[in-house]
Amino acid sequence: MNGTDFRLFYEKYAIYKLAEHLGIPANKIRHLTLKNVTSVADAEYEGEKYDIKFAIPTLPNKSKRIAIWDFDLHKRLNGKMVGHYGSDYLICVGMLKAIPAKVFIVPTNIAPKRHLRISIQGKSKWHEFEI
Repeated sequence: MNGTDFRLFYEKYAIYKLAEHLGIPANKIRHLTLKNVTSVADAEYEGEKYDIKFAIPTLPNKSKRIAIWDFDLHKRLNGKMVGHYGSDYLICVGMLKAIPAKVFIVPTNIAPKRHLRISIQGKSKWHEFEI
């Protein structure tokens, strides 16, 4: 299994969680990157596009002792780094020891352009989007 295989595997997990949240069968959601790994969005359902992001625990700086998930929202498009353009929602999957721990669905119109940081312990303004 290569890196793309792992990414697609975890994207399928995120799609399953989205389907569970929406109360629909997972096969109703189109997995766009399954057919085209360079697709701008990763999934689509009824015209809404979803960009799936993953993050592992990290410390924001040397003085901080509480780990966060730092989701990199940049995307390479035609050789240029761009924000999360082309998607209506971000599905952010926080990983712990290579296992998905929490999933958040954040509308892109309120998300930052570069990084979305969510605390692992405690609460942040992004926890209201946890599914």
